[in-house]
Amino acid sequence: MPGCRFQTGLLPILGRPSLPYTNIFRSISPDILHQLYQGIIKHLIVWLIECCGEAEIDARCRRLPLNHNIHLFMKGISNHSRVTGKEHDLISRFLLGIIIHIRLPDNLSPVLLLGAVRGILDFVYLAQYPMHTDETLSLLADALDCFHQNKGVFIDLSVRNDFNLPKLHSCKHYVMYMKLYGTTDNYNTEYTERLHIDLAKEAYRSTNFRDEFPQMTLWLERKEKILRHEKFIQ
Repeated sequence: MPGCRFQTGLLPILGRPSLPYTNIFRSISPDILHQLYQGIIKHLIVWLIECCGEAEIDARCRRLPLNHNIHLFMKGISNHSRVTGKEHDLISRFLLGIIIHIRLPDNLSPVLLLGAVRGILDFVYLAQYPMHTDETLSLLADALDCFHQNKGVFIDLSVRNDFNLPKLHSCKHYVMYMKLYGTTDNYNTEYTERLHIDLAKEAYRSTNFRDEFPQMTLWLERKEKILRHEKFIQ
């Protein structure tokens, strides 16, 4: 555009933008919901089903005893589709228990499998601590190392050829990010995910599903006016 001037250092050089004083990679902060529960745990469940078989995994899920703190999946976990992060969280609570002493193909020992699963689960739960010390961060790194030391069992069982997974790679940076930005509850998208339900899904359901955008906007506007009126009355 005529008369426009661009700040020096921000022009693309050979197709690559120059951003001085900026490390763009630090903008990708850890995310418990999408990186761990909807990423690593989702992969882990698929790997375990391939290792042990759908029938065996589902049968062990049905044999779990009643517990006030564990949701029982009486139909198993292999036939679920579009599993939510909350459901992956619930499955994680008994995942290690259902593979103890499980029989693997070719009579392979389940010790490495237990070590890999325990390493992942320890990492997931340690990453959610509301407070951290040097000791807990060290335990977090040790849990990830435990998985990497035992992950070869999935290659031996022909479940994986490699572990070149971006969400798995991101786990090695969790300690660094926690030291930079604090605990993961400061930037976990699970909290804002609820707004998608309140401000998008419920608004869409209130429409006639034709030309829905202005109807959703009007619905939200009215909800806000009602909320402001209630605050005023109080």
